[in-house]
Amino acid sequence: GTGPYLPRLAVLWLLTACCYGVQVLAERQQQALEEAREFEVRERQLRSAGRLAAEFAHQIKNPLAIINNAVFSLQRALNEGRNDAARQIGIIREEVERSDRIVTQIMGYAQLSEGRLEKLTVTEELDSAIGQVFPPGAGYPIRVERHYEQPLPPLLMQRRHFSEILANLLQNAREALIGGGDVSVTARCRADFSIEIVIADTGPGIPPDKLERIFEAYYTTKEKGTGLGLAIVKHNIDLYGGTVRVESTLGQGTRFILLLPAKAVVRLERPA
Repeated sequence: GTGPYLPRLAVLWLLTACCYGVQVLAERQQQALEEAREFEVRERQLRSAGRLAAEFAHQIKNPLAIINNAVFSLQRALNEGRNDAARQIGIIREEVERSDRIVTQIMGYAQLSEGRLEKLTVTEELDSAIGQVFPPGAGYPIRVERHYEQPLPPLLMQRRHFSEILANLLQNAREALIGGGDVSVTARCRADFSIEIVIADTGPGIPPDKLERIFEAYYTTKEKGTGLGLAIVKHNIDLYGGTVRVESTLGQGTRFILLLPAKAVVRLERPA
């Protein structure tokens, strides 16, 4: 008869229900963990943006103070009939240009949280950046070598962020090789599926005492420069849970090593 089977069916049904309940609970816990992690990353981004805003505000006050002093001196010179206005006007023009560069960089930072992720083909993005920084007709006395190990998984990033990273590092390499030299661009997939990109040059290298501060905003080793290129590189990489480090030996060149996860740590903007 069916009598002995009914308790077994009931037990099986209870076990199935329990397993389903455990699975649903585990999925909810996983979702809660992911949401908490994303919330933490978003808060960290906001704190970082706040610090950057404070740095920019402090930086923009310097040229404004110089402009204010120059205007005061110019007004006094005009009142006294002195003929040194050209010098003050030159100072004002120079500081306005400096302020304009800073504001342009602020706009670049403000755009970091806009846009959506894209699936990027690493080799295509590298080739595109190399073509922009070393256009064939420019005649730079620099040889660019490419070493791409296949296969490379796609990167989930905003294209603008990745191209900014590559352009800044390649421009640094180009500027380091004023008298010519070699740049090598290497890309490979590591065992943990993160992507390692190395951009190296055979330039003069960076002094050890300057290496520690090289990613700080407004710190620059160049005569002309805002000191924001490498700060933007680090900021963009941090957004995706990646890392960047620099190795350099005087007289032997510099290597920038990027590590980017094949999966983005945080979605910068949820789809509508």
